[in-house]
Amino acid sequence: MFQPTGPHLSLPTASSVIDAVRDPTSVVFNLDGYQVLAACDLPLGGRRVSAVANSVEAACPDCGVVSTRVHQRTRQKVKDLGVGGKDIELVIIKPRFLCAEAACARRTFTQVTDQLPFRARCTARLKAAAVEAVLDEGMPIWRTCARYQLGWATINTAVTADALTIPAPDMVPVRALGIDEHRFARAKWFKHPETAQWCRVEPWMSTFVDADTGHILGVVDGRSSANITRWLKQRSQAWLEQLQVVAIDPSSAFRNAVRQVLPAVEISVDHWHVVRLGNQMLTEVRQRVTREVLGRRGRKEDSVWAHRMLLLRAGDRLTDAGLHRLEQVFDDEDYEQVAAAWAVKERLRALLAARDIPAVQNARIDFEMAVAAADMAETDKLAATVAKWWTEIKVFVRTQVTNARTESANTGIKQIKRTGRGFRNQKNYQSRILGTSVRQTRRRRRIPHQQGLHAQR
Repeated sequence: MFQPTGPHLSLPTASSVIDAVRDPTSVVFNLDGYQVLAACDLPLGGRRVSAVANSVEAACPDCGVVSTRVHQRTRQKVKDLGVGGKDIELVIIKPRFLCAEAACARRTFTQVTDQLPFRARCTARLKAAAVEAVLDEGMPIWRTCARYQLGWATINTAVTADALTIPAPDMVPVRALGIDEHRFARAKWFKHPETAQWCRVEPWMSTFVDADTGHILGVVDGRSSANITRWLKQRSQAWLEQLQVVAIDPSSAFRNAVRQVLPAVEISVDHWHVVRLGNQMLTEVRQRVTREVLGRRGRKEDSVWAHRMLLLRAGDRLTDAGLHRLEQVFDDEDYEQVAAAWAVKERLRALLAARDIPAVQNARIDFEMAVAAADMAETDKLAATVAKWWTEIKVFVRTQVTNARTESANTGIKQIKRTGRGFRNQKNYQSRILGTSVRQTRRRRRIPHQQGLHAQR
C-alpha cells in the first residue's frame, strides 16, 4: 500500500546521517538501517510505526550511478515482528530516486535495503524469525503462518533459500562417514503396463552423515549401490582422501558402492544392527519351537511367550529376579533350543563388546562353539552372516565407529515428516532436512575426533 508522505515528518538529510546518534525509539525498535520517525497506538490494538532508511542515496540498478535526487516519497505498509507483545503496523517512507545518468533508460528507481529487498512486502528479520521457527523449533509451516501472519509460499521460499546457504559437502572436513536409508513416503502399488501385475514400490532415500558430529551432508533418492556411488563420485578428490572409515548397516549394496569408489577406506559395520540380527534369530527360534511344542502361537499363559522381551535383553545386565525367571523358562526340556539360541545371542554380544583384535578372535571361537552346539538352521544362518561381515566387524572393534549419529539423524528426519504430515515435493523435503541438520550441528557441542584410529591392526 502506497500513500503520499505528510509534511509533519522530518526526513533525514545528508548532513543528519553523518555521525548520527540513534534516538531511543529507533534503538528499541532495532530495525537495522532504519530510524523511527513516529509511533502511535491503534484504536483496535497494536501499534503503528513510521520509519525511514538512514541512507539518503542509492545506486541505479541499471547503470550503477549513485543518485541523491528524490523524485517522490511514498508510504508502504510492510509486515514486521511485533514489539512489546503487540502487533506492529510498519509504515516505511520509501524514496523514489531520479537516475543521475541522462543516457540511462531507467528514469526512476525505488530504494532497496537489506531489510527490504526489491518488491518485498515483509522485513528480512520477519522471514528470518519464520525460518528459525520452522528449522530450529520444528514448527510446521501452517502454524508458522498463523504466528507471523505470512503466506505458506513466502515461508517455504524462505526456508528453501536458507538451504542454499548451507556449505557444500566438500567444504566440510569428514573423518568418518555414516550411510543409512529411510523411507521417504508410504509404499505404493501400481499395475505393470506389460505384465498387468500389481507391483509394490517403496520410495526409499539414502542419507550421508558425518559420523562424528551428526551433520547431514546429503540426501539422495533410492538405496541402491548406483545411487550411493553417484553421490560419492560427485565429491572432490581432496574430500575423499581425508575419509578414513565409513560406517554402514549390514547392506551389501552400501558395501559394494564404498569399495568401488573408496577401495582404500575401511568399512565399519554398525554393531547395533548385528545385535538386532541375533535378537531376530532368537525370536524366530522361539516362534518355531512354540508352534512345534504347543501347535499354536504363544499366549500370555505360556512362560516362554510371557518372557519374550526378557530373552532379548542383555544377559549381563539382568537382575537376579530376571535371571531367575529365565532359568524357569530354560529348565523346561521342550525349550532347550530356545536356551541354545539365547546362548548364541549372548556370545554374539560378547564378541561385539571386545575392545581389541585378540579379544574378538577369542570371542569368535566361543561364538562358533555355541553355534555348533545349538545345531539349528537359524543359528547357522547367523554364523554365516557374521563370517561374511567379519572384516567389517574387526574394523568396528578397532575404531569404534558406529552409525549412532546416522540413526539419530534418521530419527530427526522422521520427526520432520511427522510434523509436516508427509511431503510430496522432494526439494522441499531435502531443504527441510539439510537446514534443520546444519542448525542443530551448530548448536551442538562439537565432539572431539577419536585419536589412534589406526593404532591397532
